[in-house]
Amino acid sequence: MCFMKNSVYLLLFAAMPFLTGANHPFYFSVTELEYNSSRKEVGISCKVFPDDMEEALRLFTKKKFDLSIENNQEISAALASYFKKHLGIKVNGKSKDIIFLGYQNDKEATWIYFNIPKLTNVASIELSTDLMYEYREEQTNIIHLNIDKKRESLKLTAPSTTVSITK
Repeated sequence: MCFMKNSVYLLLFAAMPFLTGANHPFYFSVTELEYNSSRKEVGISCKVFPDDMEEALRLFTKKKFDLSIENNQEISAALASYFKKHLGIKVNGKSKDIIFLGYQNDKEATWIYFNIPKLTNVASIELSTDLMYEYREEQTNIIHLNIDKKRESLKLTAPSTTVSITK
């Protein structure tokens, strides 16, 4: 009986990093980009593991960040700067600046939001990203592109960086 009790404790101790989310075996982000002609804007949301994003920001800025602190101006500025360098959007073949809207935490993930307003006659969107490639070679970026309900879902791994959708 004592052996079985100790085995259960040992198993729980060994599984602790996976149960707490402190260490995870997969490195990925999800980027959703949606254009809706009635709103005339592109909405962009990126879902990341906060610990991965914090490490990518540390490598990028040489500063330590804690994404659990929401509505922090220094974190917002670092995220906006990082994404400006690592996420590019072309609409109808022309580069567009993304506008950082904010970030929020949702359980084990952090959502980061952007938009590109005042767009009409969107026929194609190209997204270039190398989010967190410098942090982990095995980083995978799942991309969902939507133009007026036409949807493409793709996966990018280093060195691949570009996906596109045409209406």
